[in-house]
Amino acid sequence: MRARQGLWFAASLVAALVGAAAPAHAQYFGRNKVQYRTFDFQKLTTEHFDIYYYPEEADAAKMIARMAERWQSRLSRFFDHELRGRQPIILYASAEHFRQTNAVEGLIGEGTGGVTEALKRRVIVPMAGTLADTDHVLGHELVHAFQFDMTGAALSPSNQDGPAILGFPLWFVEGMAEYVSLGPVDPQTAMWLRDAVAQNQVPSLKDLDNPKFFPYRWGQAFFAYVGARWGDRQIASLLRSAVNPRFDLTGLALQLGTTPKALEDDWHRAMRDAANAVAQDLPSVASEPHRLIGLESGGGHINVGPRLSPDGRRIAFFSERDLFSVDLYVADARSGVIEHRLIHSATDPHFGSLQFLYSAGAWSPDGQSLALAVVRGGQPALAIVDAQTGDIRREIPLPGLADAIGPAWSPDGGAIVLSGNRGGLIDLFRVTVATGTVEALTNDAFADLEPTFTPDGRSIVFVTERFSADLVALVPGPLRLARMDLATREVVPIVGFLTGKHLSPCVSPDGKTLTFIAEPDGISNVYRMAIDGGPISRVSALNTGVAGITPTSPALSVAAGTGTMAFSVFERGGNAIYTLDDAHVIALVPPDTSVRAAILPSRSVPGGVLYGLLTDYSRGLPPLTVAWPPQPYRSHLALEAIGPPTLSGGVSVQGAQFGGGMSASFSDLLGDRVLGVGAAIQGTFADVGAAALYLNRRHRWTWGAEVDETPNAIGFLTTTNDPVTNTSTATASVFRQTTGGAAAVALLPFNESDRIEMMAGVRHYNPFTEEDRTEVAALDSGQLISSTDQTTTLARSLNALESGVALVHDTSFFGATSPIYGGRYRLELDRTSGTLQYTGVLVDVRKYFMPRRPITIGFRVVHSGRYGRDAEDPELISLFAGYPEFVHGYGYGSFSAAECGGSPSATLCPPLAKLFGSRLLVGNVEVRAPLVGLFRGKVEYGRVPVEVAAFYDAGVAWTRAAGPVFTGPNSTLVRSVGGAVRLNLLGFVVVELSAAHPFDRPDKSLRWQFGLRLGF
Repeated sequence: MRARQGLWFAASLVAALVGAAAPAHAQYFGRNKVQYRTFDFQKLTTEHFDIYYYPEEADAAKMIARMAERWQSRLSRFFDHELRGRQPIILYASAEHFRQTNAVEGLIGEGTGGVTEALKRRVIVPMAGTLADTDHVLGHELVHAFQFDMTGAALSPSNQDGPAILGFPLWFVEGMAEYVSLGPVDPQTAMWLRDAVAQNQVPSLKDLDNPKFFPYRWGQAFFAYVGARWGDRQIASLLRSAVNPRFDLTGLALQLGTTPKALEDDWHRAMRDAANAVAQDLPSVASEPHRLIGLESGGGHINVGPRLSPDGRRIAFFSERDLFSVDLYVADARSGVIEHRLIHSATDPHFGSLQFLYSAGAWSPDGQSLALAVVRGGQPALAIVDAQTGDIRREIPLPGLADAIGPAWSPDGGAIVLSGNRGGLIDLFRVTVATGTVEALTNDAFADLEPTFTPDGRSIVFVTERFSADLVALVPGPLRLARMDLATREVVPIVGFLTGKHLSPCVSPDGKTLTFIAEPDGISNVYRMAIDGGPISRVSALNTGVAGITPTSPALSVAAGTGTMAFSVFERGGNAIYTLDDAHVIALVPPDTSVRAAILPSRSVPGGVLYGLLTDYSRGLPPLTVAWPPQPYRSHLALEAIGPPTLSGGVSVQGAQFGGGMSASFSDLLGDRVLGVGAAIQGTFADVGAAALYLNRRHRWTWGAEVDETPNAIGFLTTTNDPVTNTSTATASVFRQTTGGAAAVALLPFNESDRIEMMAGVRHYNPFTEEDRTEVAALDSGQLISSTDQTTTLARSLNALESGVALVHDTSFFGATSPIYGGRYRLELDRTSGTLQYTGVLVDVRKYFMPRRPITIGFRVVHSGRYGRDAEDPELISLFAGYPEFVHGYGYGSFSAAECGGSPSATLCPPLAKLFGSRLLVGNVEVRAPLVGLFRGKVEYGRVPVEVAAFYDAGVAWTRAAGPVFTGPNSTLVRSVGGAVRLNLLGFVVVELSAAHPFDRPDKSLRWQFGLRLGF
């Protein structure tokens, strides 16, 4: 019998063979990376870099080119190393555009600011908003380029946020990149360290490899300490030494002339001393805000972007309290009780992003609606959401913008102002609510953020870098406060502090006072001043800081009608929301404007080789007048990877046997075009296979073609001894069939969760043959008496025209061994014509619930069937319901002769025969949880992920002539109940050991099964 070898399988086989990422059309399930738009890239060629960009970001590309040359000068001096060859940088105007890149395989999360990959040493970055943020991201990724080039490393293991060079832990690689790109002064990391000291949660050196401790912050803190204690040059030496701290902390310490214990003790002491010094400087009397929302009160670990309703009675905020996504919630602003979730982004593909990192919602003046800056279909939009039901009342598209954040409603409700990304540069825009008209308020290269109206609606207050940054010398500056008169568009500064950033300006109900976040001493706290300038008073005196997820996240809100404040505070490694009534504010004298609290241990003042390089903004910077004429991007396929070649050989009773294979993959620099080729042999020269797959991913439609020649051979040996004739007969049998074909494939993703797949192709099936070699030898001497070869044709050759279409939906979240939340389905219709004609139908629906962490309840219903004239042709292998992935306990080889009435044939064994058919229906229910998480009440797997599960399976197979029978003595339904343990090895190999009690077998004893299998 033969199976239908569909082109879906062939395409996935090629993808696996060449080691390339499996194309979306070869995935049974999986989410989509959607190419919402086609980017027409060009190239700028500088002395050391090739900058790839598209026309709308031409101004930003020249800025990046100058920054890159400056970073090259800094880093080559710091590492005492010159990059080999030219360094490519692929630039995107916005984070949303960046997430569509094909240069990086797989989905890119919102928290990923840039990627450097090893195979072609490409740096892929978006513009990050402010000049300071963009400069930091570019520098961080170029540090990775130097790390790759200095070590000749590849990704091992991979991480989207950055590489792990030569198996180094993330804290080592990412921490080095953070420190080298930011230097020893960083308020955000200093805040993390003070919080850890206060909570007595400072990690040991061994703990740094634990995902519990954010590798960027703690790695940066470690290298800042090394740089302060032994000099910044020692950091490059640690990289060159290739001493891996994951396995050899002693070797790392010896490089520094110390021991692991002394190194750890001294580092901890430096952090405690710095934290204690900051605590001593805090005022003894301060306002006492009320902790409203935190993990203990029903919020999540991270609760950010607070926005008070105009009457101060409700508060909207973002939180990851459901574990799987950051969603928008509304709570009572007095009790903190969460009333409802307005947007559930985990399983709803309506919005691609809620922009929670750099944005927050905006209440309408009547308190009935919230305006959110969202991404829909790859384009920014304003969503007007009902504050009670979460219903989307209206969506206002924002044409011409690549991104939008920070909306604020006008007092009369007629307009919304926001920050919009146009060509990688951030300006202010006003949206007329009634008509959806979008009007630019600023138009320059300075970043303008967090606009808010004054109560009279005549002006807006915002934060900007226009009064601190130098765009000619590319000198970043901290964000300052500014005010714009909407009638004249005149922008004037609001003089605040001379050092540190200013964020989240909020105007008092009477329009006279401005409340904002600032960090004059290196700690973000709340301050207040007259809107026209004057003395500044301090409102909060927190040891950690008023902060969101990033250094520029919105973190403060003031109720328009009452003056009540709400702000997010970094504490216990997360963010809680506090409120403070205006009547309870204690005005304090602001601190001095030193940055001592922002200096990382163990320095007391900024300094060192790195600090000197980072503050020398002219070093290596090309002049503004330099001419880099744009060039067209020429797409050339280049070798990306070569699969390790294999070769084996031997001789058996079946003759000479050979095995081996080789593969290679090619792509263009942007990853838009991919070619994979491969060849393999397993057996004899008759078992040579080859395949090639080409994909074009430049547009939203992904299309491709594949050709393959696929051998299939199964062999076994039987021996019989005949004492009467004193002979031994050995027969080596090989069942062989080779198929070849070609196909065209295409897919269209509608969003990250839904897509349609299509294919059409031709396939030829060679005759299905049995090749027997029979050798007769003497029993006593082993002398060969005779040898005969015989080939029998068991089935004719076939020609097939194959086509298919599938609708795929996937909003599931995967744990270490199985999906744990969400849902997925696949609806597929295939048509085969030619020698045989039939239609294949597949319906696979799955749903996962988590009623209580970490327990998941999974449901699945699968129907697979062949319909039509030749659906039950004997040359087609029947569908089988007894596979472990369908119904446990009914494996093909598990039936005994006693159960089968002595019949050795599967088709004659009644309990086994009823599992075969041209159609089947399977249903499964499973309750599963990570073993470690069961004891801790968390979705936590431990270092070696182990999952335990209890299941109930049921399945039935039938034919056109004999339909399914669900009850009675002639029932064809099979059922089992049991348990399983799944172990994830090496991060991708899942081994399952199951025990099942079958209900519908003559022998109902417990059945054990072992094999490789994911949970459904």
